[in-house]
Amino acid sequence: MSRQNDSKGQVFEKEHRILVASKNFLAKNVEEISPQEFRQEYEVLSQSYEQLLGEVKLLTSVSDRLQNKLNRANETIVKKNDELKETNDLLNKTKIGKKATTIILIASAIFFLISEWLIDPLLNENGSLVGYSLSFILKLALFFALLPLVKILEKSLLQTANKPVQDLTV
Repeated sequence: MSRQNDSKGQVFEKEHRILVASKNFLAKNVEEISPQEFRQEYEVLSQSYEQLLGEVKLLTSVSDRLQNKLNRANETIVKKNDELKETNDLLNKTKIGKKATTIILIASAIFFLISEWLIDPLLNENGSLVGYSLSFILKLALFFALLPLVKILEKSLLQTANKPVQDLTV
């Protein structure tokens, strides 16, 4: 592979010289050319073609191997990218789940405090069993009402997080 050291404009210089010489030979008058000269020119052309074909086969083989390596590397990158997206989605879902749970816990603590400070004294004013029962039922209902709110809040936060960012470039 003598072409590795060739400069930019001289990659096919040898082949170009052979082509020019062959065209010049063909431009000669046929009566002036001896059979020995035809044979000699044909041998030079055949040897040059054989060498060029060998180099092309080698380059093609090397190129095919490099392309296969590149394809495998690209497949690996695509797989890793998909895994990274899945991991990122799972991480976002986990963060949003924690955030939703925290919001609901804070809301339930606020509701509990409001219940303890405002509602319970009104219901338990006489110390009756009905007042305590109503207070307990109210807190139980609040507990069961907050459970589905966690899922609703998670879904809402996920939709907000998955909205595409607007392109602000003009």
